[in-house]
Amino acid sequence: MSPLLRRTLSSVLLVLACLVAVVAVLGAWADRQLLNTDNWVDTSSRLLQEPAIQDATAAYLADQLVDGPTIQAKLKDGLPPRLQPLAAPLAAASGEIAERTARRLIASGAFQRLWRNTNRHAHEQFIEIVDGNSRLANLGVVIDLRPQLGVLATRLGVLPDATGDHGTVHVLKGDNLKTIRQVVHAVRTLRWVSIVLLIVLLVAGVALAPDRSRGIIYAGVALLIAGLLLLVARRAGGNYVVKTLADSGTDEPAARATWSIATSLLHDIAGALVVLGVVDIAAGWLAGGTSWARSARRFTAPALIAHGGLVYAGVLVLVLVLLAAGLLPAAGQLWAILFYALLAAAGVWALRRQVIREAAGLPPVAPPVAAVP
Repeated sequence: MSPLLRRTLSSVLLVLACLVAVVAVLGAWADRQLLNTDNWVDTSSRLLQEPAIQDATAAYLADQLVDGPTIQAKLKDGLPPRLQPLAAPLAAASGEIAERTARRLIASGAFQRLWRNTNRHAHEQFIEIVDGNSRLANLGVVIDLRPQLGVLATRLGVLPDATGDHGTVHVLKGDNLKTIRQVVHAVRTLRWVSIVLLIVLLVAGVALAPDRSRGIIYAGVALLIAGLLLLVARRAGGNYVVKTLADSGTDEPAARATWSIATSLLHDIAGALVVLGVVDIAAGWLAGGTSWARSARRFTAPALIAHGGLVYAGVLVLVLVLLAAGLLPAAGQLWAILFYALLAAAGVWALRRQVIREAAGLPPVAPPVAAVP
């Protein structure tokens, strides 16, 4: 195979790897943050820590309590017949009191536990529906805030059981569920397929490159570009979503906080992909034929030749530090930890072999093919 054809095939494979990396990260984010019940409950708890979300939740609970007939009827019963027409205005005025009380209630540990339980139940409903529970599919996903509304009613001296159906929000029902079920199944399938395909494309792209060190650099560039594309897309998508929700009447700070927290894992994985790309570029440069790379290899040669075990241990510690800091993709997965450890060991082995041959004055095992003009 001619060097030109190998370079062309390598470039095509690495461009495809860049695109597949984007799909793989999106699939991992959706599967881990949106489709995992425990992670979703944690995300919803983080959402409730945001002042904008607290304000929106307090306003909703107060509106649900005041808009119902309970408070108005209670006021009407307690007023003289001549003043009973004032029951409706007084009930509306009580909304501000209810909202202030709801804000204090949201900060309590009891409300936080109710909130977690509500979101856990709603997400478990969603997963069951996605997995084919036809009975729940007819009802849709129900976010039941009646327990929270009941606590608020008790704080205000209203009978908790008099709130009726207020506080129940029905979402994702009918045709929407069919579409979402298809999307979820596609995400679950594409996640693992895309990860395997990404590894195959990167390995093949580097293997076909006429200059392996440049192939590693270009693979790093592909990962770097994929990570940057995801970060830019998250920011642009967030601006679009927030603007759309704000135009439809949603509180803008609450919408922005929701987007930021709901896509926090996407941000972390994309950032980790950028770090991995930079590490690949640095590794490819160190193995390259530039004068600076050769100087760097000569500088590290004594340690690589005489203290190979310490070098392996040092690189392993560095990988563990990057994993502990969450700076590499899928840092919490056992398979990823093993993969990075083996990859780092293979890199040290190849670099050490190259340095030993250069120190002995031997030619490289696979000399770079001269560039074709």
